[in-house]
Amino acid sequence: MAPTGAPGPVDDQAVELAPYTIPQVPAIGWDPAPSPRRRWIARGVLAAVLVIQALLSLRLLAAAHPDEAAAMVAGRQQLDHLLHGTPVTTHLAERIPGTPQLYLPLAGAAADANGIFGARVLSLCFALLTTVLLYSLTRRLFNERVAICSIAGYAVVQSTVVVGFYAAPEALAVLLVALAAWVTVFTARRPVALVLLAAPVAALACAVAYSAVFTLPALVALAAATTWPRRRLGPAALRSLLLAAGTVGALLPFGLLGKVAGWSPAHGQGSRPGGEILLNTVQWGGLFTVLAVAGTIAYARREQLLESPENDGVTTTRAQRALLGTALTCTALLVPAVHLALGTSGALFRHLGFGMLLAAPLAGVGLTRLVGAHFRHPQLGILVWVALLALGLEQSALRYQNGPDSGRLLAVLRVHATPQGHYLTEVDGLPEYYLGAVSRPEQWTSARSGTDYRDAAGVEHHGDEGSAAAIKDGYFTVVVLDSTAPAATDRVLATALASGGHYRLIAQFTSPTGDSSTYKVYLKH
Repeated sequence: MAPTGAPGPVDDQAVELAPYTIPQVPAIGWDPAPSPRRRWIARGVLAAVLVIQALLSLRLLAAAHPDEAAAMVAGRQQLDHLLHGTPVTTHLAERIPGTPQLYLPLAGAAADANGIFGARVLSLCFALLTTVLLYSLTRRLFNERVAICSIAGYAVVQSTVVVGFYAAPEALAVLLVALAAWVTVFTARRPVALVLLAAPVAALACAVAYSAVFTLPALVALAAATTWPRRRLGPAALRSLLLAAGTVGALLPFGLLGKVAGWSPAHGQGSRPGGEILLNTVQWGGLFTVLAVAGTIAYARREQLLESPENDGVTTTRAQRALLGTALTCTALLVPAVHLALGTSGALFRHLGFGMLLAAPLAGVGLTRLVGAHFRHPQLGILVWVALLALGLEQSALRYQNGPDSGRLLAVLRVHATPQGHYLTEVDGLPEYYLGAVSRPEQWTSARSGTDYRDAAGVEHHGDEGSAAAIKDGYFTVVVLDSTAPAATDRVLATALASGGHYRLIAQFTSPTGDSSTYKVYLKH
């Protein structure tokens, strides 16, 4: 007889076990269910990233680059023309590859408020807003964790840091591209025709800076890639066609389509060896691009779609994931490929920003996969981010150190500039901006754009021929050469200076960092 209170024999058939399954760990290691706490933590990290980005850019205090000076001088004249009808007397707007009436008046107003610092702070505001849009865009595609990794890397790369404190239209154009991409993703779950809301934004980006044309193939592909997982291929293709047609249609009425389509990054720039362009590309964005490509491959191979706040349980194929990844990373590879084909690197550091922006979501995926689920390997993520930060710090600082000494050049020109002189320069913008107290913008002629000149016999000369004819006649008081100008122009001017007998070399300045660029100043005697 069993003792009182002792358990009796257990009947296995009478016991019903409760069903239990092991919960699946999310692929990215973050619970995809929406959470107010998670959302506020992510926003706090976003604020911290914005502070870091602003500090990295604000430390780049230096004299204006010729492109910045040209933008401010032309911007002031464009602003006066819009407000008061004052005639535009300078051709510096031709140095800025974009519609003069869009970015330049903003730069002119900022320069009137606080000089070069004001114009650069305007670009910083555009850059910070771009990072906010990138965070929102990536969160919609994936989730907060990928978005944080995305902006953490994007905020410290060289192009972001420099363009974020550089008075040029690319800062505004990158912001508009980010907005166009955000609208494209935001409308993916809505009626197909709503993608047309992104078309005028994309067109405006191309009008502000013609270099934004690099991003149009990616935006069109993104329109299809974000639709295909939820619908058939037909609506996805229709969405892409609508975005492409809408962008072209928005450019046509203003006569901008030909300018955008005919723009080339080689315009007004000297040629560079392919090895130098490739080296610059690797230094300025190589690690970030590799991270994005790795993220694209990892994302395409993963069987499950990364969860996002808007995920509705739709599964995707490997081809669909590969399309999305390729659409976002292709610009990061397209930009250096075009520069390499044309043999120019003059504005490569600014153009790379378009590729870094669109590749950033996949770079976030790559960094997230590297860290692993539930932050399994945080040291790997920290190591990669520190490497990106170190490269961004070094390369952005070198961006302002490379090139000849413009301060010494301006000191020489200030001695010889008078209100009655005529000056030919391949260094557009700097003299007009810094020597405004002793000369007028219309006294300076851009050798890169060429000269319209009538000689003593009444013969009209144009372009490089006009510059050479004016030099041979001793028309210019001072001639300034820049070795980064187109080689053909440089040869014509050097030959005219040597054969004319009117000029002597009075100063020559080279880069203190060993760069091959050189300024030469010739004075009429």
